[in-house]
Amino acid sequence: MIRTGLTLTMVLLLALALAGRAVAGGKPFSVEDMLRVAMVADVRLGPDGRRVAFTVTRAAPEIRDGDLYSRIYLAEPGKAGPRPVTPETAQCEKPSFSPDGTRLAYLQQGDDTTEAVLQNLATGQTRRLSRGQGDVLDLAFAPDGKSLAMTIVAESKGAASRNNDDADVEVLDAASGAAGLFLLPLVGHGGPRGLVTDRDVGNFVFSPDGGRIAFETTAPDGPPRGRRVTSASGAPAPGDAANTDIALVDVKTGAVTSLADTDGSEGSPRFSPDGKSVAYVSMAAPGFYFSAARVMVVPAAGGAPRALSETPDARPELLGWSAGGEAVYVREAQGTCAVIWALPVDGGPPRLVSDTPHVVASATLSPAGDAFGLVLADSSLPPEAYVTPADRFAPRAVSSVNKEFAGYRLGRTEVVRWQSTDGTTVEGLYTHPIAPASTPPPLLVELHGGPALVADRQYLGALNYYPLAVFSERGYALFQPNVRGSDGYGPAFRRANVGDWGGADFADLQSGLDALVARKLADPERLGVMGWSYGGYLAAWAIGHTGRFKAASVGAGITNLVSQCGSMDLPDFIPLYFGGEAYERFEALFDRSPLKYAAAIKTPTLFQHGVADERVPFTQSLELYTALSRLGVPTRLAAYPRSGHDVTEPALIRDLMVRNLDWFARYVPAAPGAVVTGMEQPAGDGSSAAGLSGGPPPADGAQPSGS
Repeated sequence: MIRTGLTLTMVLLLALALAGRAVAGGKPFSVEDMLRVAMVADVRLGPDGRRVAFTVTRAAPEIRDGDLYSRIYLAEPGKAGPRPVTPETAQCEKPSFSPDGTRLAYLQQGDDTTEAVLQNLATGQTRRLSRGQGDVLDLAFAPDGKSLAMTIVAESKGAASRNNDDADVEVLDAASGAAGLFLLPLVGHGGPRGLVTDRDVGNFVFSPDGGRIAFETTAPDGPPRGRRVTSASGAPAPGDAANTDIALVDVKTGAVTSLADTDGSEGSPRFSPDGKSVAYVSMAAPGFYFSAARVMVVPAAGGAPRALSETPDARPELLGWSAGGEAVYVREAQGTCAVIWALPVDGGPPRLVSDTPHVVASATLSPAGDAFGLVLADSSLPPEAYVTPADRFAPRAVSSVNKEFAGYRLGRTEVVRWQSTDGTTVEGLYTHPIAPASTPPPLLVELHGGPALVADRQYLGALNYYPLAVFSERGYALFQPNVRGSDGYGPAFRRANVGDWGGADFADLQSGLDALVARKLADPERLGVMGWSYGGYLAAWAIGHTGRFKAASVGAGITNLVSQCGSMDLPDFIPLYFGGEAYERFEALFDRSPLKYAAAIKTPTLFQHGVADERVPFTQSLELYTALSRLGVPTRLAAYPRSGHDVTEPALIRDLMVRNLDWFARYVPAAPGAVVTGMEQPAGDGSSAAGLSGGPPPADGAQPSGS
């Protein structure tokens, strides 16, 4: 935990040169503008370090029933700018250069499966490599470029039973849905050869000589950690937090040997440049959702692993080895930022590599280990792709997909700290409204999910279920607290809400609001709260324990820990946080459930939830919505079709944003003294969600749903 001798008043920490200042005098953000902000990811450098491929994901609001789509762009020396190399409306990801840099392999979503595609960069000709083989999850070129390794989920043979042409029966715990490791020759017409097909294979990497592949896996004879869910087509759905091990497979013989196998979890293997060692990330058992992790190094020939220095947050994302093999690079959350560290192989202390005030939103290492591909972003810096030498951090932009948003105005975002009720120092982000006010502004709280995630300085105008840039434009201040349980502040802080949801985390939220009100940065009579997933849980908990919020929006939130425990797709999640199953900890779980306190809730509450959500089942929203409806509390439940825990269709994302804007405008008016009457929801939001209403019929035309 972070403890200092600061006073109880708010400490304004940081005003970044770019990301912290308001962009004044520009264009105002609208929901439609936010739908056009591109997301950049997976920046990959070619073998010569000059060509760069990256993925750009955009919404397509003009396609009303469409989805987000991802294109792969290629930046080349001597060219005016990066060019797209995949179709505009396809979904493509995970670009991988061939060792000679002449070809690009990537994944493309088809009608029924995800396929591997190979493109000749000189001619643009493409070749589908895995037609009819099943869903390809990942791919990598062999060092000689003559073959491609792929993890493939073969089509299910037993998970679904067809009674007729229209009925599919999904069978839980069916012996199918595992991802096998296959090798596909790129010369000739041979099909993929199975290397590892008797167990589930995760991340994998070739040895420098191409003779072996290190991979993360689960023991084929080990007991299952929980349900495995497969779709009718055999595609895997999310499973339990995997207790993975590291193994090696001989590419010629297919012989598999174990390399790292403990009661904890080992993953993300990376060979050293000389092929003699393997680095990996080891996480302690049993709390995989919140436990500390550490980078280990083990001889590739087998032997005892040794630990490198612990990183500050103890949650390193392993990127790879330095060119000379003297260090490994990791990316990790650090407060409201994310940084790159170098960990010396001799056990020396971590060395900060990323000399930038901005958030390293994602990072990859070049094949030679001498350069990084990055995505940098900040509160007022839209995400773009960058490259930099590894030994001299000097990021150079290679994309400009969001250049138009440099002319848009945003509220000034600052990092804030305050002391919670027990003296623990807590941190968060505060965004000022665009227009300065003579009185304290209305304030909306956004609570992050996880709970072991973090509110970091991502671009305020980025696509979000909660339209932060538009709220700021309309006169609202924003508060994103990193309450106990958050990532980025060390392992003790991350574990601090184990068994204590709604305890110290809620106290952190309350004390943060008190500090903001005391600094006249928030109007105590105009407060709203919103959050998705665990953020939805904490929002629902808050309105059952305080009347200070005038409106709430609960997105895919847990409201009943008892029913959540046995119905989600991670059966070990609640037991690991609360020390037992629902039938063992029934009273304790219900005591920490927002549903138990429904009778105390008077706050008008909007629920939003995907009807196909397996992580937090739709019934979680339905339970508390039904209670509030019967209690006469103003409430709505928007049920999003075809959507799981993440809503990805642009038309539905637009509906999410507009409903949130309308809900808070009605119950937390930006103008002081505004009067709220009735509970009609403004029309004209372009809704395509199914509305469920309590109280008077909705004014937006949605019909109440029967049970």
